[in-house]
Amino acid sequence: MSYFWANLGGHMFISLILLIIFLWSVKNTQHNRWKKGFLFLLPVVLMIILLIQLAAFSIPRLLDTTTVLRSSYRMKSGTIESVSSLKDKVKIDGTTYYVNPFSFEREVGDEVTVKYTPYAKYAYSIELVETEEEKEIRDTKESKETKASKESKNKKDSDRLS
Repeated sequence: MSYFWANLGGHMFISLILLIIFLWSVKNTQHNRWKKGFLFLLPVVLMIILLIQLAAFSIPRLLDTTTVLRSSYRMKSGTIESVSSLKDKVKIDGTTYYVNPFSFEREVGDEVTVKYTPYAKYAYSIELVETEEEKEIRDTKESKETKASKESKNKKDSDRLS
């Protein structure tokens, strides 16, 4: 979860820097300090960039802090369609989820269950879904191991009694 908190902090820092630059440009525009005439539009452009940054990144992550603190994630199963080149985004059944690139180990085509936050779609965990064949194989291995351990225990008990 430290990746989520670092990501939130980074986006809030970017929003703060954009706000400071916006306020600086408004001040310069009010005092007519621009040498080029078209720079009076700079505050408008910066405000549009700031609003996009806030709406797309900062606010959704800020809203997801309660979900992370409560550990009440949403769950969905699906197939991985694509993985970004930086391994920070994964597309599962048409929905893009943000993942920790340092711990992501899945490949395209894997059947997975993803636990994610509702607003920013940050994936807390992505786990492989077992097929029926894999479950049967696992169950038979476990039953063989259990049977073998019971036989060895019975043998040890009979050796002790002798």
